[in-house]
Amino acid sequence: MKGYYAGLDIGGTNGRLKICDPDGAVLGEFTAPGCSLNTDGPEKSRLRYRDLVLPALHELNLDPGSCLGICVAASGIDSPSDEHDCRSSFEEMGFPHERLLVLNDCEVFLHMTEDPALVVISGTGSVCFGRDKKGNIHRTGGWNHIISDEGSGFDMGLKVLKAVGDELSGRIKCPVLTPLIAEKTGLDSLEKIDDFINANLMEKSEIARLSLFAYEAAALGDLKAIDIHQKCGEALWGLIRDTAAKMEGKSGADRLNLWLWGSVLVKNDMIRNMVEEKVREELPDTEVGIPAMSALDTALKAAKSLQ
Repeated sequence: MKGYYAGLDIGGTNGRLKICDPDGAVLGEFTAPGCSLNTDGPEKSRLRYRDLVLPALHELNLDPGSCLGICVAASGIDSPSDEHDCRSSFEEMGFPHERLLVLNDCEVFLHMTEDPALVVISGTGSVCFGRDKKGNIHRTGGWNHIISDEGSGFDMGLKVLKAVGDELSGRIKCPVLTPLIAEKTGLDSLEKIDDFINANLMEKSEIARLSLFAYEAAALGDLKAIDIHQKCGEALWGLIRDTAAKMEGKSGADRLNLWLWGSVLVKNDMIRNMVEEKVREELPDTEVGIPAMSALDTALKAAKSLQ
């Protein structure tokens, strides 16, 4: 069997696999249902990993034991035990232990550069990772959406529901946000909001979707919607600040790469501009940008470094 490299980006909804030969020529790219290890559990995740990888290798007439390097960037890798469970799944398929790199799917962006770097993600949830000069990884946030995920779409959506609830209770005024939510979602009473939260609290994507209406209302000048943006922007800056502070040897004179990722930071220019402004003020020698490479291509690049 010929040697090859493989990169995987496995999110909660979709899993993606890209395989190239030793010269970098792409042999194939594949998609299958994804999973999140910490919510779907090791057994379901193991089956999803196999359903993505083994048919692809069979199609290309490749063997796990011939892999020269594989990087698995997977959702839900939040602890050493999670990493062990994921790694075991791939070793069971026959991938060599020494050729296997397992990462949280957000952490993988740190592999775009060998220099000290940070990546902050804000989509449905939020998290920040940093790699210091010695290669140590530091993490802030992203543990779960009840006590963490600050500045995320879920956080924004929950703040939207609270603001609309406060207006319906006669406590504040949201002249654009409340009518918009009522029109777009039908949540026009406290009872309906209560039912919606109870039905969706553990399925955070539905609440996160309300962040889109916060953006629309803020663009139309709703002061409460603007305040929600400011609070979430400050929270994301806090993740960056605290992660940078934990990075060994970090000082104001050190140059850093900071990558911004996730639907909130990529698509919501108000939040992104707030975060970039705080970084320019507090970490002026930091290069800020949206990753030029996808998580999948970054995982493949990391796999090729396993030599």
